[in-house]
Amino acid sequence: MANDRFDDDVDGQTLRDILGADADRELIEFAAGAGGNRRLLAEFALGLAEEGLVREGSGKIQLVERRVPRRILEFVRRQLSDLSASCQQFLKVAAALGRSFMLEDVSRMLDRPSATLLSPLEEAMAAGFIVAATHRLAFQSDFLLQGTIDSIPAPVRDTLRREAMSLSGTQAYDRDPWAADHQDAPYGLVREGAGRSRSRAHTLIIGGDATAGVRVAEHVLASPGISHADRLDAEASLILGYFLLGGDEAEKISTKILRERGTQPGDIAALMALTTRSNMLWRAGELAEAISLGRTAVRYSESVDPVWRLHFQLALAGKFANLREFDKAESLITDVEAGLRSLPTPVWTAAPAAMRSRLFLQAGRIGDARREAALATAAMGRDAVPMLRPLAYSVLSNASFYMGDLPAAVEFLRRAQEDARSQVALDSAQYAWTEMLIAVKKEGPRAGGELLSGKYNRLATQRSLYIEVPSAAAFLVLLARDVGDRNLERSVLETVDGLAKDNPGISIVGLTAMHANALANSAPAALSLIIVQSPDPISVALATEELAKLYAAKAPVEGRQGASAYSEEAGSPLAACWSTLSDMEQRIAYLVSVGLTNRQIAKQVHLSQHTVNYHLRKIYKKLGISTRVELVRGAATYTSTAAVYSMGDDANYRTGHAHGAAS
Repeated sequence: MANDRFDDDVDGQTLRDILGADADRELIEFAAGAGGNRRLLAEFALGLAEEGLVREGSGKIQLVERRVPRRILEFVRRQLSDLSASCQQFLKVAAALGRSFMLEDVSRMLDRPSATLLSPLEEAMAAGFIVAATHRLAFQSDFLLQGTIDSIPAPVRDTLRREAMSLSGTQAYDRDPWAADHQDAPYGLVREGAGRSRSRAHTLIIGGDATAGVRVAEHVLASPGISHADRLDAEASLILGYFLLGGDEAEKISTKILRERGTQPGDIAALMALTTRSNMLWRAGELAEAISLGRTAVRYSESVDPVWRLHFQLALAGKFANLREFDKAESLITDVEAGLRSLPTPVWTAAPAAMRSRLFLQAGRIGDARREAALATAAMGRDAVPMLRPLAYSVLSNASFYMGDLPAAVEFLRRAQEDARSQVALDSAQYAWTEMLIAVKKEGPRAGGELLSGKYNRLATQRSLYIEVPSAAAFLVLLARDVGDRNLERSVLETVDGLAKDNPGISIVGLTAMHANALANSAPAALSLIIVQSPDPISVALATEELAKLYAAKAPVEGRQGASAYSEEAGSPLAACWSTLSDMEQRIAYLVSVGLTNRQIAKQVHLSQHTVNYHLRKIYKKLGISTRVELVRGAATYTSTAAVYSMGDDANYRTGHAHGAAS
C-alpha cells in the first residue's frame, strides 16, 4: 500500500474531484484520517457519497454525520487479507493497544519474545500499516487503525481491549479508536486523535471555531445515555467555548456547576468553571483571589488528561508571567509541554510555545520570544493551536518593533488581526497595545491619541492592560503630556491607583502606579526606585530615560553655579568622549549613575557581573576617568538615551516623551 502524503490543499482537491464541490474545513480535517494516502482518501470520499454522510450547503460539501464509511473499513479488510496470518495477528493485537504502541506490549499480549515479532512487523511496515515514531511504533493513519479494529470479531475485540487496558504501559487516552466501533454514537462523541478528552467539541474550540464547538457540546449534553466522562467533557467544552466567545454565558454555567457540586479532583467541568472564574476576576483586577482559584484548579487537575489540564496550567502560567514571576510561569509551561509530548501521539504542542513566547517577551528576552512565537505560528496539523496563534503573532510584532524593524512589526500585527477576525482567539489587551505602539512610532503621538479617543476609547481605563503591560501606564502618561490631554493622564492615574489599592500585596502593580505618578509629578527619587526594583525591562528603560532627562535639565544650572565640573559648557572630556561608548556601555554607565550595584546592573542588562566589570573598565578608559564616583557625578547629564529599550530609531522619531517611550 502506498504511503504518499499530501497537504490539505491536495486532500481538498481530491475530495473536490470526487464529490463535485469544495469541502469545508471540518470535512478536510476529518479526511486527515487517511494520513495523506491517495487510495484511502479516494475510498473515503466515495464512501461518504454512497452512505449519504455529506451534503452540499452554501456552495461547499459538509458532513452530515462524522463516522468512517463502511467502504473504508472494507477496503482495509481487503488489505489485511493480503498479509500473512502472523502479520494480521500482529496488527490486530497492536490495534488493541491504540494508535501508537510499544513492541514489548505486543510481545506480552502474544506471550512471545519480541525478536520473533520482527518478521511480521517488517511486513506490516512494508504494507504501509505501521510506521516508526520517535520512541514508539504507530499505525500510519486513523482509518487504517479503525479498519483493523473493525476486522476483529466483537467478542475477541472486547477481550483484547480488556487485556490491553490491564497493561501498565497502556494509557487511557490512547484507547479512543475503539469508540469508532459504535456507529450509532451521537454526533461529537466519536473520539479523534491521541487523547480521550480530545473530543470533537474540544477540538473545534482549540481550532478557533468556538461557535461550532459549543453547538457540538450542547448536542452531546442533550443526547440520552451519555457516559459521565462524556458529560464532563461536554460541560468543560461548553464553558471554554462560551468564555472565548465572550458574554455572560460562561460565567452563568460556571457559577451553576460550582454551586451545585463544588470542585473535586478530576472533575474537568468544575475545574474549567473554576479557571473561568479565576480569569474573570483577573480581568477585573482582583488578582490575589484570581491566583488562589487558579492554583486550586491546577492542584485538583493532577490526575486529569494533559489535553484538558493544559487549560488550567496555562491560564495560571499567564497570570504568573504578568506578575513577572517568571520561574513559576515557566515551570507550569514546561509541565504542560511534558504532558502533551507524553501522549502516544503528541498534540497541540504550539500551546506551550505561544505562552512561552509571551513570557520571554515580558522578560525582555527578545530573541527567545521570537523563536517560540515562530514555532507557535508555524505549527500545523495536530500541533497547531489556532486560538493562540494571534497572540504569537502579536509577540512577533512586538519583538520586531523593539528590534527597530517596523515593516516586520506592521506585517505581524496584520496577521494577528486577520487571524483574530477569522476565528475566536484568546482575549488579550496586547493586540490593541501593539497597534498603539506602532501607530505612535509611525505617525507620532497624535495618532496614538486618536486611537484612544476612537477605536480603543476604553483601553486607558482597562485594568487588564496594566496587568499585562506594566509599562503601558508610563507610556500613556508621557503620551498624554505630548498631546496635552490631561483627561487621558487623569484616567490612567485613577485606573492604576485603583488597581494598586485593590492589590496591596502585589509589588508589580504598586510599581506600575508609582511609575505613572512619578512621571506625572517629575519625581526623580521614585523613578530611581523603578529602575532598581521593577522586574519589567521596558518600565526600567522608560524610567531610566526620563530620569536622565530630568538630570540633564538641571545640569546647566548646576554648571553655572560651579556645582558640576562635567557640564558641556565646561568642555568636559566626559562630554567629548561620550559618543565613543557603545550602546551597552552607555546603558551600563547610566545605571551606575542612578545608583545600581554591579549585581543589579548585571540583572538589568542580562550579563554576568564579570562582564559588567569588564565594560566598566572600558568605560573608564574611554572617558579618561578612574573612579565610579566620577562616572556617577557626570553620566546622567549625557545619557538621555542610554537605557532606551529599543533600537534602530531614526532622528525624526526622538522628538517627544511618547516617542522615546515607544522606542
